Order: sequence, then structure tokens, then C-alpha cells
Amino acid sequence: MNAEELLERYTSGERDFAGVDLSGVDLNKANLLNINLANANLINANLSYADLSGADLSNANSINANLRCIDLINANLSNANLSEANLDGADLSNANLSGANLREAWLEGANLSGANLSNACLENATLHYTDVTDANLSGANLKNGFLSRLNCENTNLTGADLSDADLGEAGFHKATLIGANLSNTKLHQTGFWNSDLTGANFSGAIMDETSFDGSNLCNANLMGVRPDPEYDDSNTINLCGKWEDATLCNTIMPDGTIRNDNCTA
Repeated sequence: MNAEELLERYTSGERDFAGVDLSGVDLNKANLLNINLANANLINANLSYADLSGADLSNANSINANLRCIDLINANLSNANLSEANLDGADLSNANLSGANLREAWLEGANLSGANLSNACLENATLHYTDVTDANLSGANLKNGFLSRLNCENTNLTGADLSDADLGEAGFHKATLIGANLSNTKLHQTGFWNSDLTGANFSGAIMDETSFDGSNLCNANLMGVRPDPEYDDSNTINLCGKWEDATLCNTIMPDGTIRNDNCTA
């Protein structure tokens, strides 16, 4: 189906386009609110600046699609294939992306506040300056992602895999990272404020001016954490914030010692 036919049928009141082949179609700036594109083929399609708020794109195939600055507020993209898609500046607030494939996708500056990304794959994805406030990323795969300056206020990252990711200057305020894997991450000037890091794995992470002020680090593992030689060629970890305000119970420190600060029964 070409763009002209789709737009004509949509204008006539049709909304159900489930399973259609729109590969390579140009729908730049199109207004397609509440459209049903479930199981549609959108490979290499151009939907940049389009308005698809409330749309159903579940199980849609959008590999390498141009979705830059698209409006997908409240859209259903569960289990959609968005690998290598360009979603820079997109508004995905409150969208359902559970189980979606966003491997190597571009989401720089995107709005994912309140979105459901549980068990989504974001491996090697770019989320620079992305807002995931109040989002659900439990069980998500963010391995090796470029996540610098990520805004994670009240974000659920329980059991998420962030290993080898760049989290420089990211902010985790009242975030939940229970059992999260942060091994070998880059944490330059990263802030974990009043967050739950129970059982989180930081082994081998690079830390410089990293804050854990007010956070819960019970059973967390910081074994082998080291400073970033780019900023500090010493062997001393510079952690900003007040450790006395953090909860350490059976917490493994970088040198292998166990600390139990502010640990109560």
C-alpha cells in the first residue's frame, strides 16, 4: 500500500490497517491518530514528525524506520521490532513498548516518561538525554547502551541489565534498581539519590564523582570498582555524596571488605 491510498482511506474514516505492507512508505508529518498498524510492515518507512498518538503498532516490523520526532503518546508498540529505528526526539510518553526490540535504536532526547518498556531489548541503543521518568524498565536489556544524562526519576529498573553501558551524568532519583546488573558500567558524575540498589551488581564499574546519597545498597556488590583513568590516574575511588546517608548492609566494597553502615535489623 502506498502513502496516498493509506491517507485517503484514513481520511474516509478507516482506522484498521493491521498487517499492511508500508515498507519504504513516506508518511512524513502525517496525522494518523488511533490508527491500527498491528503486524504492519514498516521497514525503512518514514514517519518522522507524524502524529500516531493512541495508535496500535503491536508486533509491527519497523526495522530501520525513520520515526524521528514522531508522536506516539499512549501508543501500543508491544513486541514491535524497532531495531535500528530512529526515534530521536520522539514522544513515547505512556506508550506500551513491553517486549519490544529496540536493539541499536536511536532515542536521543526522546520522551519515554511513564512508558512500559518491561523486558524490552535496548542493547547498544542510544538514550542520550532521554527522559524515562516513571517508566517501567524492569527486566529490560540495556547492555552496552549509550545512556549518558539519562533522566531516571522514579524509574523501575528491577532486574535490568545495564552492563557495559555508559551512564555518565545520568540521574537516578528515587529509582528502583533491585538486582540490576551494572557491571563494567561507566559512572562518571552519575547520581543515585534515594534509590533502591538492593542486590545491584556494580563489579568492575568505573566510578568518578559518583553519588549514592540516601540510597539503599544492601547486598550490593562493588567489588573491583575503579576510577576512570581519563579523569584520575590514582587508584582512589572518588564518590561524591554522603556515604553516611546511604544504607550499607552486607555491602561488598571495591577492596572486597564488607560494610554495614546504617544497617538495622
